[in-house]
Amino acid sequence: MTTFPGWLSRALGLPGTASFLRFGPTVREAGTRVGVLPGQTAAEAFDQLRATTGAQPSLPLAELLALLRTAASQQLGLDPFDEQMVACCALVAGHAVEMDTGEGKTLVGALAAAAQVAAGRQVHVLSVNDYLAQRDAEWMRPFFAALGVSVSWIGQRTSHAERQRAYRCDIVYAPVGEVGFDVLRDRFAVEDAERVSPVFDVAIVDEADAVMIDEALVPLVLAGSSETAADDFAEATLLVEDLEPDCDYGVDGDGATVTLTDRGLDRLEARLGGVNLYAAENIETLTRINLALHAFVLVRRDVDYLVIDGTLKLVNTGRGRIAQLQRWPDGLHAAIEAKERLVITPPGIVLDTITVQDLLLTYRTLSGMSGTVIAVAEDLLEFYKLPAGRIERHRPNQRVDEPDRIVITHPVKITATIDEIRRRHGAGQPVLVGTQSVAESEALAKLLDEHGIVSRVLNAKNDADEAAIIARAGEHAAVTISTQMSGRGTDIRLGGIDETDRDRVVAGGGLAVIATGRYPSRRLDAQLRGRAARQGDPGASLAILSLDDELVRTNASAHMLSAIDRLQDSLPQRRRQQIVDTAQAIAESTRLDRHRATWAYNRAIAAQRSAVLKYRQRLLDTEFAVDALRELIPAQVARLEQHRSNETVATALRAVALYFVDDRWIDHLARLQEIRDGIHLRALIGEKPADEFHRIALREFHGFFNATNSAAAAFVDTLEPSDLGRGLEELGLRRPSATWTYMVTDDPLGSPGDRLAKELGKRWRTKILRIQ
Repeated sequence: MTTFPGWLSRALGLPGTASFLRFGPTVREAGTRVGVLPGQTAAEAFDQLRATTGAQPSLPLAELLALLRTAASQQLGLDPFDEQMVACCALVAGHAVEMDTGEGKTLVGALAAAAQVAAGRQVHVLSVNDYLAQRDAEWMRPFFAALGVSVSWIGQRTSHAERQRAYRCDIVYAPVGEVGFDVLRDRFAVEDAERVSPVFDVAIVDEADAVMIDEALVPLVLAGSSETAADDFAEATLLVEDLEPDCDYGVDGDGATVTLTDRGLDRLEARLGGVNLYAAENIETLTRINLALHAFVLVRRDVDYLVIDGTLKLVNTGRGRIAQLQRWPDGLHAAIEAKERLVITPPGIVLDTITVQDLLLTYRTLSGMSGTVIAVAEDLLEFYKLPAGRIERHRPNQRVDEPDRIVITHPVKITATIDEIRRRHGAGQPVLVGTQSVAESEALAKLLDEHGIVSRVLNAKNDADEAAIIARAGEHAAVTISTQMSGRGTDIRLGGIDETDRDRVVAGGGLAVIATGRYPSRRLDAQLRGRAARQGDPGASLAILSLDDELVRTNASAHMLSAIDRLQDSLPQRRRQQIVDTAQAIAESTRLDRHRATWAYNRAIAAQRSAVLKYRQRLLDTEFAVDALRELIPAQVARLEQHRSNETVATALRAVALYFVDDRWIDHLARLQEIRDGIHLRALIGEKPADEFHRIALREFHGFFNATNSAAAAFVDTLEPSDLGRGLEELGLRRPSATWTYMVTDDPLGSPGDRLAKELGKRWRTKILRIQ
């Protein structure tokens, strides 16, 4: 881990050492220098700084920080403390910073954004959802206005015209997915006026670990309407609902796959009229049945997804929120919709995709902040070349982290959790309970109600109200139940929102956070613990977990599971802790391996996309389309130009060339996805799947542009001069009549390749433990 601010001093050319107390004069000077001359407004002083810095390699940092500090104090009533100013400098230098909950990251991001604008940069402050983008932009608006800095925000409901205006501002607050969707929509524009044109200069990423690591490889998708009807999963769903577990199908040991037995297969074939489901003509039917069975047996309502207002909503398990505009791939989404008797939404055709990671790497300067950055510091260096460091708390941490309580079975865990909540609630201590799912939250709330304890449940079903609910979690004797990290970005103040009861809550020990299990990452555990003891407040944290928990049952080795089943309550606490820690380490390792593998696969696609975009831009900006087609069909181009103006001919040929580039790219993406779905099988014959994917992708892309030009030329050769000026659809070239965007969420149980990697990891670790 890099220590602040020694590296920071060097990066900014400032005097200082690795000790915060000896961090040169800059931050301390910023506390005393006003930065505004008598009779001068903050905006005038800011403009003067911008004019004097210009293209200079470094800013007059002390004066700038002083001005920002003054503006924040005057306009927001917030007086940035030294640690916040150091964090601001770190973001300006292009680093990731870890700051604990309640340390004021929103203000730090605004300070850093303004500092970048002073250097002539344009800034995107990227968040995880619309609510935070709007809240932070509006909250910080007076600060920016005092400096003469323009600010805007965008969300899912922002219109095209509003997006165009927003991206012209100095600072734009936006969910990272919305920026990605704008990139994809711009990608298919046929006129410059259709674009919103975001500028990829500076990005400051809030909740950097969630965005840059957890969602880094989530594909953002632009889809288009197609004439193909959605697959009919209704019959397949009715067929599998009558199957009997253990007789007609079996689930593997880690609950990752479900497989038809011979008996089950015979029953299905008989009900379908004696067909052979493995015959070539019935493969699509068998695929629908397998997906329907997977959806029926393994994908759980109120855990993996919700049904709200007649639509399927996926749950982001890393944040406990609804994963807006996300869907599962490969027919699984439709299978679950059929299971729930919902209207099946067709996926359409994929026009283009881009991962969050590729999007972020487009920015010239990238920085980020979160409460748990250090845990992924090596990942940020590996995937983004982004150094990370920690800013210590403004006040000492007073949270008491109690040892894990690990029991054997789930019922014992629930009893222990209820008892702990009752004890603390009875003493008037506010309690925040972090659960593993929506279903668990609701079940726990019902049990508490039976014991006479009223709780507030915060989960993906009411995420619109999450800020108001979580803000009250610090009230005297309050009990709040939350799915993982719902409400992130909202302070929990002891004694309530206005802190009227603060003294009584402080005397009772502050907020207590109780986790009902471990998450697949130690970082998520730390995020939950971090809700207690903000800015030097007292607080406590405790995890109560069982060896029946999904984390253990899914990731622990067969040797460990056997020891649990054999020894039961006699299993020593030390051994229980070792099993839980190992299961969590395996889950983390699997995630990292998957990130590396997917990143490797995406390199070929990203390079090819870049080449296609450059080619497409050349078609838009120059007469290249006419020149290329003139080489292939000179007589036809000459005939068209003889009867129509050169401008009319150029416009028509450009439109045709763009159509065939886009059409061929769509087909190429579909082909690469088919290859990617089965490439992990190459490992069975000793080949490296990622290397083979690159080789095949290169082969498939070979001759892409020549083929595109040939297809365009063949079409143009059929045109008459009177056809020029007509729309493409009139000529038979149909673009999608509607487009929409969404994020693809992987099968929550992982792909076969993921499960293979997980199993190999478990076997390796079991071998190590036995040797020890």
